[in-house]
Amino acid sequence: MTGRGRLINMVHRYATARSLMRILILFLTILLTACLSNPPGEVPNSLAQQVRTFEDVVRWGALPKMYLFQKHDPDEVVTIPDNLDNVRVTNYEIASRLSEVAPLRWTQTAVIDYVLIDRQVVRQLADEQVWQSDDEGQSWYRTNPMPQFH
Repeated sequence: MTGRGRLINMVHRYATARSLMRILILFLTILLTACLSNPPGEVPNSLAQQVRTFEDVVRWGALPKMYLFQKHDPDEVVTIPDNLDNVRVTNYEIASRLSEVAPLRWTQTAVIDYVLIDRQVVRQLADEQVWQSDDEGQSWYRTNPMPQFH
């Protein structure tokens, strides 16, 4: 093979390898984007809004208001812990995004960092949240206990 033939062959192999690399990168991008979606269905807007509001309540320290997100019997007296004014939330991060576990029942996990003000103790907890709707997704409430700040 002549020098020119070898050069053409090298250019052809380089172009082919480069095309394959582009295809691989495109495939991986599509695959990773697909993994970021919420299986099996789309999160209802009303639920997403409720969960964001709950996050804001916790993040900005209005901790007694967390109990407004639970469904209560009208005759039931809601007990709110006394120590919530001793808690300052320093971080709220979603550890696992909303995922549907049953029709009109979704779960999410958040990691909450906080400080016990009187002792200046830094703590962290995992808040496993279970959200449910009894009215076909019009309103959502939390079915499991609120996080305990000890």
